[in-house]
Amino acid sequence: MVFSQTKNIDKFNGSDALINKDSHSLGMVSTITTIPSGHPIFRLYNDRKGLFETSTGHPEPSRFQLLREWLKKCDEAHSCKQNRHNNEASECILPTRLINVNPSNNTEDLRLDTPEMVKSDRYLALSHCWGMSNSDKQPAPPLYSTTQANVQERHKGFSLRDLPKTFQDAIKVARELGIQYLWIDSLCIVQGQGGDWEQESKQMEQVFSSAYCTIAATSAAGSYAGFLGEQVNNKGIYVRDESGRRIYVSSNIADFENDVGKARLNKRAWVMQERLLSSRIIHFCGKQVYGECGQGVYAGEKIFLTASQGLRKYLQLDPMFPDRLQRSGNPVTLAFLQSLLEDYSQRGISKVTDRAVAISGLMARIGVVLSSTVHHGILEKYLHRTLLWRRLGRLKSKRIKYKASSVPSWSWMAYEGGVRFVHDRLGDLALIGGLKLDQRELATTVWKFTDLNMRIDVRRDDMGYYLLDSKGLQKGWINLDEETELSNVRLMSYEPDPYYDCVDSVAVRHP
Repeated sequence: MVFSQTKNIDKFNGSDALINKDSHSLGMVSTITTIPSGHPIFRLYNDRKGLFETSTGHPEPSRFQLLREWLKKCDEAHSCKQNRHNNEASECILPTRLINVNPSNNTEDLRLDTPEMVKSDRYLALSHCWGMSNSDKQPAPPLYSTTQANVQERHKGFSLRDLPKTFQDAIKVARELGIQYLWIDSLCIVQGQGGDWEQESKQMEQVFSSAYCTIAATSAAGSYAGFLGEQVNNKGIYVRDESGRRIYVSSNIADFENDVGKARLNKRAWVMQERLLSSRIIHFCGKQVYGECGQGVYAGEKIFLTASQGLRKYLQLDPMFPDRLQRSGNPVTLAFLQSLLEDYSQRGISKVTDRAVAISGLMARIGVVLSSTVHHGILEKYLHRTLLWRRLGRLKSKRIKYKASSVPSWSWMAYEGGVRFVHDRLGDLALIGGLKLDQRELATTVWKFTDLNMRIDVRRDDMGYYLLDSKGLQKGWINLDEETELSNVRLMSYEPDPYYDCVDSVAVRHP
């Protein structure tokens, strides 16, 4: 390192400048900040020559020129599109409807096309916030939506000016990138009464996994906000020491974890599936534009950040998610799945009954890759560990009233709010033998008693109900979950080993 601290930065009132390593971010980068304010000035990036070099030939290329170049490099040098695009052996499944952004020479013209009308298997998908409030009540579809009343007319054509700003920006991006087709949920799925949301929502994972690239309107708070703000002019120079090592010094103060990971969009439940299953994503943030693919994160000209194998970020970047889980090993896979479900459970969702739907495609793919059956968000391969969850916070979470099907109380999907798993960091959590799970019931022999006259005391305290022997002496206690009534617990008198049985979960502790 050339210096760790320098004096008298005039712009910042004579403050010192300090180099801080950002070990939490993708790749090893360092930020030059002022002391004591912490204001970022420049960032130092390791030169990864040959990994990503732009060749636009423009002294100050536009963001779209750089994005086209990034996609081209990814097409040619990466395997992100493997088995999805340009592969004759792989059949491309197109969405039910796509927006044709160039049906004529008039830039105002748009058209809703069906698969038989589509001339290419390349399309973009938009990931965005609708801007609706969190509510169990289903509001009327926004005026710009496709409904039974206008769907046939839109197959003939409709106008760009009738759409909100976020959609207009997405169409501009598609045109700039040279992609003729675009998928937007509220336009390509018929909304409201007589619509096909129930059917199409189950195909969402296929829509995003098959898209050529996903556009993430990260900075847009809603459909009317838009996301194409002013272009940030990131300048930089190369610095080389006597040994020939090079460092790229840039005014690009990109912070991917904060700009993308902590953005409002990525706090939405539906977006987790959209992001993980997309082979490539362009994140349009307030201050920066990022490109995310299987090899890492593009953060501007000559800046490409990577993640080490085995890290959670590396598994998230998988363009064929969740294939990398097959090679990660059981401890890493389990830790990743637990953190994934914890993250998902804490995300916002407009309709609480979508909690089981918004991750269903993702969990189904994980189940296939790991050769495991999935029951209501619980993987049978990691049954003991994914059952060890508790609700976050002290307030009791509300039970979700699913309409089409019920979710049993032992699943984290049954309740609103976040959950936390018990992590077996020391490897000393015992496994219960004989645990059986099907679509509705979770059953096991928790404890066997030799006293046929063992009974449950109807009185209880904070510990639960007491277990009494034939002499009325306390031999233990039993703690029922919030959904189980005492009447559902019964003594099974099968000789010679009687035991207590419960429909749902029961915790037994011996004194």
